[in-house]
Amino acid sequence: MSTLKSRITNAVVSLTGDSKRLPHRLHTIAHLGKHLAPTAGHRRLLTLLERAIEENHPSIQLIARIMDQTSRPYHAALARLFVEHAWEGYRQRDQFRKEHGLFPPSFIVLSPLAACNLGCQGCYAGAYGHQEPMLSYADIERIIREAKGWGSRFITISGGEPTLLWRRVPGEQRGLRDLAREHQDMGFLVYTNGTLISDDMAAEMAELGNVSPALSIEGYREHTDGRRGDGVFDRLLHAMEILRRHKVLFGASVTYTQRNLETVASDEFIEFLIAQGCFYAWYFMYIPVGRAPDLSLMVTPEQRRQMARKTYEWLTRRPIFVADFWNSGPLVGGCIAAGRPNGYLHVNHRGDITPCVFMMYSTHNIHDSQSETPLLDALRSDFFQHLRAGQQEVEHNPLSPCLIVDHPEVLREAVEATGARSTQEGQTVLTELQPELAERAAQWQAIADEMWHGGEVYPGVAETYNENNWQWPEAAMVSPAGMVGRRRPREVHRLWRSAS
Repeated sequence: MSTLKSRITNAVVSLTGDSKRLPHRLHTIAHLGKHLAPTAGHRRLLTLLERAIEENHPSIQLIARIMDQTSRPYHAALARLFVEHAWEGYRQRDQFRKEHGLFPPSFIVLSPLAACNLGCQGCYAGAYGHQEPMLSYADIERIIREAKGWGSRFITISGGEPTLLWRRVPGEQRGLRDLAREHQDMGFLVYTNGTLISDDMAAEMAELGNVSPALSIEGYREHTDGRRGDGVFDRLLHAMEILRRHKVLFGASVTYTQRNLETVASDEFIEFLIAQGCFYAWYFMYIPVGRAPDLSLMVTPEQRRQMARKTYEWLTRRPIFVADFWNSGPLVGGCIAAGRPNGYLHVNHRGDITPCVFMMYSTHNIHDSQSETPLLDALRSDFFQHLRAGQQEVEHNPLSPCLIVDHPEVLREAVEATGARSTQEGQTVLTELQPELAERAAQWQAIADEMWHGGEVYPGVAETYNENNWQWPEAAMVSPAGMVGRRRPREVHRLWRSAS
């Protein structure tokens, strides 16, 4: 297997600077991958890649951008991540299922600190305050090693502002860059406000190849500075220029509200992000959690519909990967919280293990016991199990996935039934805000059902969900049939020769 992994990595790295042969080589790699893939689900994804190549889909243009505009360590890191997470990691996750009776999440989100050099309006992390504790380097390593042990090869790091810990975690001589260097077989997505990115930091990221910063931006100068402070927009543009120059693979993180939606939902803005060098854009709907939430910032159901249309359009027509944490629900089977298959869980700066970054409730903390598997303990908890059961019970429209704003009764019932505690003092999402959230949820459900069944976005996907009996995507991939390397070895070797 190690030889096959190195060959796939080398094949991807060889795509650099060979734009004319890029489609052919990608097609060969995808065709080869189908013979090595562990499940029918993986093979279906590779078939989609083949089709995209044949149709010259914008995603192929995006791959060409990545190969041309990022450093070679990123090419190798992406290939390793693809092989390690999809194949080797999948086998580990399937073994975990056999041993523990549940399929583990694909990744975790880690927020090692709440501190930040900015004070942005409506920030869910900022609601914790700036005098909070933070995780130690040993804490971070412990969490990552447990997730890696069950087959995850992808970690998202949020905050606070994680670049404050780039060179060293307080009390240590090591920081996040050392963590990335020690775990080269993993990928790290780092959400950052971008204002602390320097030439040295960008050069280190380019050398590592497995760290990708997602820079928070609210639109142009007016909206970005209005929420984040005077001068932040210009500092962001400077950070993007530095990242481009060092050939770092980076993207944008956009929070949309009633105030900036018309700007960030425009074609001009997505073209602006592409021109600045962004390879992806994560869109986040404002969620009224934490202290003193502002409901006036929440988009209306019709505005949410507008955003769903645009993110789908960009994903299918622009050379940039665009995902909306809510409106892209059909791509991942709805809500991905509470450690469900193909989903994630979150660990905050105090060590509280929460279902997601926005669900600030917990029954487990990594410091509560001497358990070597605190994440597994949380996955097995009544709280997480109650939420996962709620996700499946509804068989809901995946355009309406969220257990906070779309199905608030599920979160409320889970908290009440299990005694989960709030990790943020003064939350009102389960009290004062419940009536209005329930009303908004009903309004959105009517629109979402019309969109889903009418094929307004992701046409044809509803039929696939019905065929799979609404199983979660990765759960549907579970198969005892042959694993990597067992299929048609002569055909595999023939393909390798043709790719050389």
